[in-house]
Amino acid sequence: MKPYYEQDGITIYHGDALAVLQVLPGGAAQALVTDPPYSSGGAFRGDRMADSTSKYVQSGTEIERPDFAGDNRDQRAFAYWCALWLSEGLRVVTVGAPICVFTDWRQLPTTTDALQAGGWVWRGIVVWDKTEAARVQYGRFRAQAEYIVWGSAGPMRSTGEPLPGVFRYVVRQADKHHITGKPRELMQDILRLADPACTVLDPFIGSGTTLVAAKATGRRAIGIEKVEQYCEIAARRLDQGVLNLSGTAGEPEPGT
Repeated sequence: MKPYYEQDGITIYHGDALAVLQVLPGGAAQALVTDPPYSSGGAFRGDRMADSTSKYVQSGTEIERPDFAGDNRDQRAFAYWCALWLSEGLRVVTVGAPICVFTDWRQLPTTTDALQAGGWVWRGIVVWDKTEAARVQYGRFRAQAEYIVWGSAGPMRSTGEPLPGVFRYVVRQADKHHITGKPRELMQDILRLADPACTVLDPFIGSGTTLVAAKATGRRAIGIEKVEQYCEIAARRLDQGVLNLSGTAGEPEPGT
């Protein structure tokens, strides 16, 4: 299988996540960190079948980003699909590898079930507080948080520093390259769970933020993306060199 991109310990494969995972060798990675499509936009089938821009982009947003694939499953299909790719991901990582999977409130129960159905040990939930800048719903609670379901491939080492259970980061448009993109600082914090010398597997790289965070912290990474336009965006971000969080080019940052 020929990589779409390969440089400085970072590899990107263009293709369906499940298909690519099935041909990766066992033990190729020592951590899995990913932000899969949630399939949670819209209450009905007709809503879910809409393009991702109409489901997730607020009206008045000026920056246009490419649509992404795989966001139209109902909840039962989503659970089954997740169990499939999670079981393949388990085969690819080494024993004890940590896993972090992003989700929202709608799919949180399903994601915790799917993680265990895929053979992983579920160890908890981490909160990403998106701050008061999150979308407003008048007369209702603000949808201010998303979640990271985390666990491990069997027994997990107990060494290392204690990590927060809540991370508070606002989404900055200059740091957002995908419709549902996550802050790079957040991804770097999540990677603190993984060994500093490990290879991180991300089966749904989107615009490549996990890979950029891995490079910034001196880690290697393997990424998979179905939409070629996002493979191109991720490769371009990696080729631009590691950027400090201030936005200036510099040396790789420590794993902070």
